[in-house]
Amino acid sequence: MTCLRIKLSPFSLRDTLECGQFFRYRRVSGTYRVQSSNRIFSLCQKGDFLYYDGVDQDFLAHFFRLDEDLELILTKIDQDPTIHQAIQRYRGMRLIRQDPWECLLSFLCSSAKRIDQIRSIIERLCRCSGEKIASGNMISYGFPEPLRIRNLAELEEVRAGFRAPYLLAVNKCIDRDELLQLKRMPYDRARQSLMRLPGVGKKIADCVLLYSLDFLQAFPIDTWVRKGLQRVYRLREKAMEEFVSDHFGAYAGYAQLYLFHSWRQNPPLIQSP
Repeated sequence: MTCLRIKLSPFSLRDTLECGQFFRYRRVSGTYRVQSSNRIFSLCQKGDFLYYDGVDQDFLAHFFRLDEDLELILTKIDQDPTIHQAIQRYRGMRLIRQDPWECLLSFLCSSAKRIDQIRSIIERLCRCSGEKIASGNMISYGFPEPLRIRNLAELEEVRAGFRAPYLLAVNKCIDRDELLQLKRMPYDRARQSLMRLPGVGKKIADCVLLYSLDFLQAFPIDTWVRKGLQRVYRLREKAMEEFVSDHFGAYAGYAQLYLFHSWRQNPPLIQSP
Protein backbone atom coordinates (compact mmCIF):
# COMPACT_ATOMS: atom_id res chain seq x y z
CA MET A 1 0.00 0.00 0.00
CA THR A 2 1.04 3.63 -0.55
CA CYS A 3 1.45 5.14 2.90
CA LEU A 4 2.30 8.28 4.74
CA ARG A 5 4.16 8.02 8.00
CA ILE A 6 4.46 9.74 11.35
CA LYS A 7 7.14 9.28 14.01
CA LEU A 8 5.76 8.32 17.41
CA SER A 9 7.78 7.40 20.46
CA PRO A 10 6.91 5.68 22.67
CA PHE A 11 4.12 3.95 20.76
CA SER A 12 2.88 0.36 20.48
CA LEU A 13 0.31 -0.12 17.73
CA ARG A 14 -0.22 -3.79 18.55
CA ASP A 15 -0.89 -3.26 22.27
CA THR A 16 -3.04 -0.18 21.61
CA LEU A 17 -5.34 -2.00 19.19
CA GLU A 18 -5.33 -5.46 20.78
CA CYS A 19 -5.65 -4.60 24.49
CA GLY A 20 -9.47 -4.86 24.60
CA GLN A 21 -10.53 -1.22 24.39
CA PHE A 22 -11.38 -1.34 20.67
CA PHE A 23 -12.75 -4.13 18.47
CA ARG A 24 -12.97 -3.20 14.80
CA TYR A 25 -9.64 -4.22 13.37
CA ARG A 26 -8.12 -7.12 11.49
CA ARG A 27 -4.40 -7.90 11.35
CA VAL A 28 -2.83 -9.44 8.26
CA SER A 29 0.94 -9.87 8.06
CA GLY A 30 1.68 -7.01 10.44
CA THR A 31 -0.74 -4.55 8.82
CA TYR A 32 -3.97 -3.61 10.58
CA ARG A 33 -7.15 -2.82 8.71
CA VAL A 34 -9.11 -0.59 11.09
CA GLN A 35 -12.64 0.76 10.93
CA SER A 36 -13.87 3.72 12.96
CA SER A 37 -16.18 6.69 12.42
CA ASN A 38 -17.25 5.39 8.99
CA ARG A 39 -13.63 5.23 7.84
CA ILE A 40 -11.63 2.20 6.76
CA PHE A 41 -7.88 2.66 7.01
CA SER A 42 -4.63 0.73 7.23
CA LEU A 43 -1.91 1.01 9.88
CA CYS A 44 1.53 -0.56 10.17
CA GLN A 45 4.32 0.13 12.64
CA LYS A 46 8.01 -0.20 11.87
CA GLY A 47 10.23 0.95 14.70
CA ASP A 48 9.24 4.46 15.76
CA PHE A 49 7.28 5.08 12.56
CA LEU A 50 3.55 4.55 12.11
CA TYR A 51 2.60 4.11 8.45
CA TYR A 52 -0.99 4.95 7.57
CA ASP A 53 -3.31 4.97 4.58
CA GLY A 54 -6.96 5.99 4.25
CA VAL A 55 -7.00 8.77 6.87
CA ASP A 56 -5.09 11.98 7.47
CA GLN A 57 -2.75 12.90 10.31
CA ASP A 58 -5.39 15.03 12.05
CA PHE A 59 -7.65 12.00 12.33
CA LEU A 60 -4.82 9.88 13.74
CA ALA A 61 -3.95 12.61 16.26
CA HIS A 62 -7.55 12.55 17.49
CA PHE A 63 -7.92 8.75 17.36
CA PHE A 64 -4.70 7.96 19.24
CA ARG A 65 -4.95 10.97 21.57
CA LEU A 66 -1.64 12.38 20.40
CA ASP A 67 -2.58 15.69 22.03
CA GLU A 68 -1.77 14.07 25.39
CA ASP A 69 1.69 13.81 26.95
CA LEU A 70 1.84 10.04 27.43
CA GLU A 71 5.16 10.09 29.28
CA LEU A 72 3.81 12.59 31.81
CA ILE A 73 0.63 10.54 32.29
CA LEU A 74 2.62 7.34 32.86
CA THR A 75 4.75 9.15 35.43
CA LYS A 76 1.60 10.27 37.26
CA ILE A 77 0.09 6.76 37.49
CA ASP A 78 3.36 4.94 38.27
CA GLN A 79 2.48 4.54 41.95
CA ASP A 80 3.45 0.97 42.89
CA PRO A 81 5.46 -2.05 41.66
CA THR A 82 2.47 -3.68 39.92
CA ILE A 83 1.56 -0.74 37.70
CA HIS A 84 5.26 0.02 37.20
CA GLN A 85 5.82 -3.45 35.77
CA ALA A 86 2.80 -3.10 33.47
CA ILE A 87 4.05 0.28 32.22
CA GLN A 88 7.52 -1.09 31.51
CA ARG A 89 6.13 -4.12 29.68
CA TYR A 90 3.58 -2.27 27.52
CA ARG A 91 5.05 1.22 27.33
CA GLY A 92 3.63 3.07 24.35
CA MET A 93 0.11 1.66 24.67
CA ARG A 94 -2.32 4.56 24.28
CA LEU A 95 -5.99 5.11 24.92
CA ILE A 96 -8.06 5.34 21.74
CA ARG A 97 -10.60 8.15 21.41
CA GLN A 98 -13.58 6.39 19.87
CA ASP A 99 -16.85 7.62 18.44
CA PRO A 100 -19.22 7.57 21.46
CA TRP A 101 -22.12 5.91 19.66
CA GLU A 102 -19.90 3.17 18.27
CA CYS A 103 -18.27 2.75 21.68
CA LEU A 104 -21.63 2.38 23.44
CA LEU A 105 -22.88 -0.28 21.03
CA SER A 106 -19.54 -2.10 21.19
CA PHE A 107 -19.59 -2.45 24.95
CA LEU A 108 -23.27 -3.39 25.01
CA CYS A 109 -22.09 -6.36 22.92
CA SER A 110 -19.27 -7.13 25.35
CA SER A 111 -21.04 -8.53 28.42
CA ALA A 112 -19.81 -12.01 29.42
CA LYS A 113 -17.89 -12.50 26.18
CA ARG A 114 -14.26 -12.96 25.15
CA ILE A 115 -12.71 -10.32 22.91
CA ASP A 116 -12.85 -12.51 19.79
CA GLN A 117 -16.54 -13.20 20.46
CA ILE A 118 -17.27 -9.51 20.96
CA ARG A 119 -15.63 -8.70 17.64
CA SER A 120 -17.75 -11.34 15.90
CA ILE A 121 -21.00 -10.01 17.37
CA ILE A 122 -20.09 -6.46 16.35
CA GLU A 123 -19.27 -7.49 12.79
CA ARG A 124 -22.58 -9.35 12.46
CA LEU A 125 -24.44 -6.36 13.92
CA CYS A 126 -22.84 -3.99 11.41
CA ARG A 127 -23.42 -6.31 8.48
CA CYS A 128 -27.04 -6.87 9.53
CA SER A 129 -28.09 -3.29 10.32
CA GLY A 130 -25.33 -0.93 9.18
CA GLU A 131 -24.69 0.86 5.90
CA LYS A 132 -22.12 -0.37 3.40
CA ILE A 133 -18.84 1.58 3.43
CA ALA A 134 -16.25 1.49 0.65
CA SER A 135 -12.70 2.81 0.77
CA GLY A 136 -10.62 2.05 -2.31
CA ASN A 137 -10.84 -1.71 -2.76
CA MET A 138 -11.94 -2.22 0.86
CA ILE A 139 -15.65 -2.74 1.58
CA SER A 140 -17.26 -3.13 4.99
CA TYR A 141 -20.28 -2.02 7.02
CA GLY A 142 -20.61 0.76 9.57
CA PHE A 143 -22.35 0.65 12.93
CA PRO A 144 -26.12 1.04 12.66
CA GLU A 145 -27.01 4.64 13.35
CA PRO A 146 -29.60 5.54 16.05
CA LEU A 147 -33.13 4.39 15.16
CA ARG A 148 -31.74 2.14 12.42
CA ILE A 149 -32.47 -1.14 14.28
CA ARG A 150 -36.22 -1.64 13.88
CA ASN A 151 -37.06 -4.78 15.84
CA LEU A 152 -35.63 -7.87 17.54
CA ALA A 153 -36.20 -10.03 14.47
CA GLU A 154 -33.64 -7.89 12.66
CA LEU A 155 -31.07 -8.89 15.29
CA GLU A 156 -31.60 -12.66 15.09
CA GLU A 157 -28.66 -13.12 12.72
CA VAL A 158 -26.43 -11.13 15.09
CA ARG A 159 -26.71 -13.88 17.72
CA ALA A 160 -26.34 -11.33 20.51
CA GLY A 161 -28.39 -13.34 23.01
CA PHE A 162 -29.60 -11.37 26.05
CA ARG A 163 -27.83 -8.28 24.67
CA ALA A 164 -30.24 -7.95 21.72
CA PRO A 165 -33.08 -6.20 23.63
CA TYR A 166 -30.55 -3.73 25.06
CA LEU A 167 -29.19 -2.92 21.60
CA LEU A 168 -32.71 -2.36 20.30
CA ALA A 169 -33.76 -0.20 23.27
CA VAL A 170 -30.62 1.98 23.35
CA ASN A 171 -30.89 2.47 19.59
CA LYS A 172 -34.30 4.08 20.23
CA CYS A 173 -33.58 6.26 23.28
CA ILE A 174 -30.29 8.11 22.75
CA ASP A 175 -28.22 9.45 19.88
CA ARG A 176 -24.66 10.60 19.27
CA ASP A 177 -25.34 14.27 20.06
CA GLU A 178 -26.87 13.38 23.42
CA LEU A 179 -23.83 11.25 24.22
CA LEU A 180 -21.48 14.11 23.35
CA GLN A 181 -23.41 16.42 25.67
CA LEU A 182 -22.30 14.23 28.59
CA LYS A 183 -18.82 15.73 28.21
CA ARG A 184 -20.18 18.94 29.77
CA MET A 185 -21.22 17.13 32.95
CA PRO A 186 -19.19 16.17 36.02
CA TYR A 187 -18.00 12.56 35.92
CA ASP A 188 -20.49 11.20 38.49
CA ARG A 189 -23.46 12.82 36.80
CA ALA A 190 -22.42 11.64 33.32
CA ARG A 191 -21.98 8.12 34.68
CA GLN A 192 -25.43 8.10 36.25
CA SER A 193 -26.95 9.38 33.00
CA LEU A 194 -25.44 6.48 31.07
CA MET A 195 -26.54 3.98 33.70
CA ARG A 196 -30.17 4.93 33.07
CA LEU A 197 -29.85 3.34 29.62
CA PRO A 198 -31.07 -0.26 29.23
CA GLY A 199 -28.26 -2.75 29.83
CA VAL A 200 -25.71 -0.17 30.97
CA GLY A 201 -24.14 -0.77 34.37
CA LYS A 202 -21.09 0.79 35.98
CA LYS A 203 -18.55 -1.06 33.85
CA ILE A 204 -20.10 -0.23 30.47
CA ALA A 205 -20.74 3.37 31.54
CA ASP A 206 -17.10 3.78 32.55
CA CYS A 207 -15.92 2.23 29.28
CA VAL A 208 -17.93 4.75 27.26
CA LEU A 209 -16.78 7.65 29.44
CA LEU A 210 -13.11 6.64 29.26
CA TYR A 211 -12.82 5.41 25.68
CA SER A 212 -14.94 8.02 23.92
CA LEU A 213 -15.83 11.01 26.12
CA ASP A 214 -12.47 12.06 27.64
CA PHE A 215 -13.23 11.18 31.27
CA LEU A 216 -9.73 9.96 32.04
CA GLN A 217 -10.57 9.34 35.70
CA ALA A 218 -13.03 6.57 34.74
CA PHE A 219 -11.78 3.12 35.77
CA PRO A 220 -13.89 0.29 34.27
CA ILE A 221 -13.92 -2.72 36.60
CA ASP A 222 -14.58 -5.97 34.77
CA THR A 223 -13.82 -9.54 35.87
CA TRP A 224 -10.08 -9.33 35.11
CA VAL A 225 -9.64 -6.01 36.88
CA ARG A 226 -11.77 -7.04 39.86
CA LYS A 227 -9.71 -10.21 40.36
CA GLY A 228 -6.48 -8.26 40.02
CA LEU A 229 -7.52 -5.65 42.55
CA GLN A 230 -8.55 -8.40 44.95
CA ARG A 231 -5.48 -10.57 44.52
CA VAL A 232 -2.72 -7.98 44.07
CA TYR A 233 -3.98 -4.95 45.99
CA ARG A 234 -5.98 -7.10 48.44
CA LEU A 235 -9.09 -4.96 48.13
CA ARG A 236 -12.67 -5.81 48.91
CA GLU A 237 -15.12 -4.87 46.17
CA LYS A 238 -16.69 -1.98 48.09
CA ALA A 239 -13.29 -0.32 48.49
CA MET A 240 -12.17 -0.57 44.88
CA GLU A 241 -13.57 2.63 43.38
CA GLU A 242 -12.31 4.85 46.19
CA PHE A 243 -8.89 3.19 46.13
CA VAL A 244 -8.24 3.58 42.38
CA SER A 245 -9.43 7.20 42.47
CA ASP A 246 -7.13 8.08 45.35
CA HIS A 247 -4.21 5.92 44.23
CA PHE A 248 -4.07 6.76 40.51
CA GLY A 249 -5.77 10.16 40.46
CA ALA A 250 -6.96 12.07 37.41
CA TYR A 251 -5.45 9.55 34.97
CA ALA A 252 -6.84 6.42 36.61
CA GLY A 253 -8.24 5.33 33.24
CA TYR A 254 -4.73 4.94 31.86
CA ALA A 255 -3.82 2.82 34.89
CA GLN A 256 -6.84 0.62 34.17
CA LEU A 257 -5.72 0.19 30.56
CA TYR A 258 -2.27 -1.01 31.58
CA LEU A 259 -3.45 -3.19 34.46
CA PHE A 260 -6.23 -4.81 32.43
CA HIS A 261 -3.90 -5.67 29.55
CA SER A 262 -1.21 -6.93 31.92
CA TRP A 263 -3.59 -9.07 33.98
CA ARG A 264 -5.27 -10.50 30.90
CA GLN A 265 -1.91 -11.56 29.49
CA ASN A 266 -0.46 -12.65 32.84
CA PRO A 267 -3.22 -13.48 35.36
CA PRO A 268 -2.23 -12.45 38.90
CA LEU A 269 -1.51 -15.17 41.42
CA ILE A 270 -4.08 -15.85 44.12
CA GLN A 271 -3.13 -14.29 47.42
CA SER A 272 -4.78 -14.45 50.82
CA PRO A 273 -7.04 -11.45 51.57
